[in-house]
Parts: sequence; C-alpha cells; structure tokens
Amino acid sequence: MGQRHKALLIPTTIILLIVAALAILAWLAARGFSGTTETKQHLPRIDWLPIEASDISFARNDGGIFPWLSFECSLPNAAFATLAEQKGWKLTGKTNYSTGLRATLKLPPLRFVEGRAVDFYPVALVHEVRKGNGGGITVIYDPESRRLFVSQSSN
Repeated sequence: MGQRHKALLIPTTIILLIVAALAILAWLAARGFSGTTETKQHLPRIDWLPIEASDISFARNDGGIFPWLSFECSLPNAAFATLAEQKGWKLTGKTNYSTGLRATLKLPPLRFVEGRAVDFYPVALVHEVRKGNGGGITVIYDPESRRLFVSQSSN
C-alpha cells in the first residue's frame, strides 16, 4: 500500500464512523428516543399475566432507548407465590412501605395517611433490584388486599 493510500485510510475511517453514528441518531430520532407509551386501566384479563390475575392496570413503553413496564393487578396469594418463584423474586417482608412509582399508572392513591394521599403499604412483600444506571425492578405485593404492583425498566 502506497504512502498516499495510508494517509487517506485514517480520515476515511473517521468519516465512515461519523456517518454511521449520524445514521443511528437519525434512526433513533425517527423512532422516538423515548418510544411509545401504552396505558390501560382495570382490564379483566391480559395474556402476559397469570390467568388468576384480574383488575389489571398497566403502562408500558416499547423502548426507544429505555423500555419500561409498570402494572398492578389483583392476584390471589397462591398465584402470587407461584409467579414470584417463576420470576426468581427474592421477597422481603416490609412494614410501613411506601412508593411513588404507582403514579405511572395514573391510579388514585392507595390510602390517606394524616390527610395526605399516599401509596402506602402497612405490610408488604417486596423485591427490589437496582442497576447502576437507575434501572431495575420493584415488586410490591400486599397480601391483605391481594394486590401486586411491579415496575421494571432497562435503563
């Protein structure tokens, strides 16, 4: 390879990398960096939850760069135990547990405490894993009301 060809190789490679990066950014912009969000409330049944699940509300984003899913449903204790085992959720009993994550579902608050609306669980089974980038999963099961709440994201 001649000196002239070697001298052109590095700038040509840099230009190709820039063009590829711009093409990826254009594709992401056309698709939407944040993806598309779908929200449904109080469905009687949905195929991606156990058959025993009912009164299902969910919000999910197909991704863009950061896909996520939050859902809440009624689920009998035995069905929840089976689902938790299938998913590998390591549950810890918590008291006086609260979260702000249910806001993604646009549902009314669970309870009023001292006149304030809060998503508060007097007793809950909780599984939570956080990634270094802020993503992860939160699972909250209220055995008294038999309600399951899950929020998961990839980012």
